[in-house]
Amino acid sequence: MGAFAKSPHFSVEEFFDGRYNKEKTVRISISRDNEIYYRGFQVTGNSALVKKISEVIAKDATLAKRYTEQTGAGGKSILIVFTNNGETIYIGLQQDPTEKNAYLFIKGPTNAFK
Repeated sequence: MGAFAKSPHFSVEEFFDGRYNKEKTVRISISRDNEIYYRGFQVTGNSALVKKISEVIAKDATLAKRYTEQTGAGGKSILIVFTNNGETIYIGLQQDPTEKNAYLFIKGPTNAFK
């Protein structure tokens, strides 16, 4: 009898659970087709929320297969990589140097989220 992998549950999923839908500084996008599942969370002018995203993504990073961080004059970029159901899932964060604006995303093949 074979075992099936569980659907991944990331800490950053809290940003897509609806609690920020009415936040004026947030824009959420979700795209799904037969091959790719993508969620984006854009924050503009909200340093408290950007800080919270950084804290939450750090929790997921501890479980990642691979973690990459780049920091420079343009801000900070983080990419963490997970594998589920034999597929690769990417979680990324792009944060500007003012720490008031950020873009968080989760992307992977649809099968990775089953």
